[in-house]
Amino acid sequence: FCIVLSNTIVLSQLKDNKIKLNSNQKMRTTIKLITFLILLIAVFESKAQKGTIKGSITDKQGKIVEFATVTLLKSKDSTLVKGALADANGNFEIEKINNGTYLLGITQVGYEKFHTPIFNITDETPAINFKEIKLLEATKSLNEVVVKSQKPFIEQLIDRTVVNVENSIVSAGSNALEVLEKSPGITVDQDGKISLKGKQNVLIYVDDKPTYMSQTDLANLLKNMNASQLEKIEIMTVPPAKYDAAGNAGIINIKMKKNQNMGLNGSVNGGFGYGIDTKLPKTNAGLNLNYRKGKLNLFGNANTSYRKSYRTQTITRNFYNNGAKISSFNQVAINNQENNYMGYKIGADYFVSKKTTLGVILNSNSGTWSQPGGVNTAQILSANGTLDSTSITKNAETNDWSNYSANFNVKHSFDSTGREISADIDYAHYSTNHDQRFRTNKYLGNVTGINIWSAKVDYIKPLVKSKAKLEFGAKTSYVTSDNDMKFWFLDKAENNPVLDPFRTRNFVYHENINAAYANFSKEFKPLSVQLGLRAENTIGQGTLQGKQLLNRNYTNVFPTAYFRKTLNKKNSLGLSLARRIDRPSYEDLNPFLFFLDPYTYQIGNEKLRPEYTNSAELTHTFMDAVNTTINYSITTDKMSEIIQQNNELKTTNVTRYNIGQVTNIGLAVSAPTPINKWWKGNVYLNVYQNHYVAEIPRNTLNNYGEVISTIYQSLDVKATSFQANIQQNFTLPKDFTLELSGWYSSPGVEGQLKMRSMGSINLGVRKKVMKGKGNLSLNINDLFWMQYFRGDFNFNDIDVHVTSKWESRVARLNFSYRFGNSKVQAARQRETGLESEKGRVKSGNN
Repeated sequence: FCIVLSNTIVLSQLKDNKIKLNSNQKMRTTIKLITFLILLIAVFESKAQKGTIKGSITDKQGKIVEFATVTLLKSKDSTLVKGALADANGNFEIEKINNGTYLLGITQVGYEKFHTPIFNITDETPAINFKEIKLLEATKSLNEVVVKSQKPFIEQLIDRTVVNVENSIVSAGSNALEVLEKSPGITVDQDGKISLKGKQNVLIYVDDKPTYMSQTDLANLLKNMNASQLEKIEIMTVPPAKYDAAGNAGIINIKMKKNQNMGLNGSVNGGFGYGIDTKLPKTNAGLNLNYRKGKLNLFGNANTSYRKSYRTQTITRNFYNNGAKISSFNQVAINNQENNYMGYKIGADYFVSKKTTLGVILNSNSGTWSQPGGVNTAQILSANGTLDSTSITKNAETNDWSNYSANFNVKHSFDSTGREISADIDYAHYSTNHDQRFRTNKYLGNVTGINIWSAKVDYIKPLVKSKAKLEFGAKTSYVTSDNDMKFWFLDKAENNPVLDPFRTRNFVYHENINAAYANFSKEFKPLSVQLGLRAENTIGQGTLQGKQLLNRNYTNVFPTAYFRKTLNKKNSLGLSLARRIDRPSYEDLNPFLFFLDPYTYQIGNEKLRPEYTNSAELTHTFMDAVNTTINYSITTDKMSEIIQQNNELKTTNVTRYNIGQVTNIGLAVSAPTPINKWWKGNVYLNVYQNHYVAEIPRNTLNNYGEVISTIYQSLDVKATSFQANIQQNFTLPKDFTLELSGWYSSPGVEGQLKMRSMGSINLGVRKKVMKGKGNLSLNINDLFWMQYFRGDFNFNDIDVHVTSKWESRVARLNFSYRFGNSKVQAARQRETGLESEKGRVKSGNN
């Protein structure tokens, strides 16, 4: 921890002394730091222990029992000392055992639990070999065991809520964004912006890695990511110290499917969707392959999708001068959109030994989003409501985007107690080329390139005797975002473009974040405690047209704490405390103008500062199933979207400002609803209140969106809102399953914006085919077309109403098939004791 902080101080001093390091020098410094840290830990952990236990597990017919769980227990009180997992040949080994008296426990699905006789590890007998342990088959059939072990749609863990996407029928053929909006506590607005329990600025991870993308690009990626690629979604309102401190609303971690089967195996899927109201088609297809033999595991997948969609947006604006209405706008935008997407991932794991694994992943995503024939019609009315003029804007847009990433990982397990160290080095590149033409005589082109280098190391040390665990690690990242926006005037023939120097801008942003964390957890029966501390140093520089626009260097400390107490067999209480940060996105800092039409545009704000949130959650759990949570948070320097108007020019723009403080308090209940064996489900209810106390800037702008003068007006607004997510599953005869789900969000506020209610009801049916290896599903999302956005901006002389409808009522037919060896192999679990593998840190579809 001290080493990383020292490195942070050195980098800060280099910055203060204006010594510039190029990317290669920075990465060499980082790699040296991580190498030194790994060596230091290795030396620290080089203590020698004595005993070794080996064995081989079969059934009573002598057939190998694969991947059984082996636990080393103290003979005195049967407390756990270490754990291991047998390999594909039924062999296991537990090393570095202190002298003492022990016994082994052996468990495996489909077999009765087995205990060995008591034995001793001494200086004279340091090695014990159980040459042949025979397990007896359990009386229950395997089918019964499989049914009981199926994961529920929603699981509640000590620090997160888990949504098991692969168990949802109505998610088949959907995209990742549609799956998110069906998850408990999550809402998605018309622009794809994600909120959690009424709070924005949620940090999105894919396979434990932050996406580093703007809200627009992230929404585009999630819309094109097939739900068939997803295994589960982890929702963390109070994330542990291991994760980045960004995101005051918490973290949503999207976990992609991983295949750990032996031999050659995989799956294929394909589907077709049809817009019920628009008659527009959608298709998706995917292939997953995995080959595992000996020490090598190769894997890869490819996914593609194509969809046409439709969206309308209606905006009504009234302009006032000293309280008197001077004019109004009635604006209607109609857009036909088309998306093409292709994603690839290839990777390999090489098991150097039972304790050391090397891994590499290459990932690529690309696509085109186009709006070939958008038409925006604005009727400009006088104060008495008579038509003054009509503006028709033909808006043609094309957005070509791509990203690719590479990850190298090394993981070493010191012993079978779960003590391990892992390190990752990552590189990612994001590229967007956005062309926009409007009014037949103007042209806007925006090229964005983002390069990211990151490296991190994580160390876990279980303290077996004291039933505790220590974790610590470090991470550094370097990000360069280059936004080159050019604004052109074209003649009627569009052959002689003329560059507009006032609107053309090139914004370059460099950011370096260095972080270190420590986490400690311990069982004080009946109390469990987890304490964490994370330190982050941020260095950010932004230039516009080569001129320095911002220069920041700040360090923050972010503590986390979790307490869980078992009151009795049915009841437990948990308390979580945390401090977090949310930094401005690269998109928000970029002072560019993005036009809807000549009268409406979006502009960035290079003066945005980070916002900070302190939060607390108190959770009561009944029967390990019903969870009731009371949450409270307060955010300072809140970043929020505001609307600005130029009454003289009749222009309106949206930008983000640090407006003040927002308080969020809520009550949430999550519960399974097992009616009987054939009817099961989940219900999530959330009531919350947002209270904004802020100072809203009122800017006077020139023709180029530049601020001439500013006055501030007070805002004090609060609203109590309600959210509900309901999911019900019905098991029917002949391998049919029916699912009915829905969500609802009542009216609420976000700064100046007052949002109206919206929701969705979804229905799906699935049939198992081809001896259970295939699934055929049919589903309809948003049966009654309740999912559309309505919002109002009413503040002083701002009077704007927005209605946005998109194609959410879609019918989908999907088919999936699994092939190859179905015997689950979890080789990377064998050195981590009883805990299941947390998953390799991978680049994912970022």
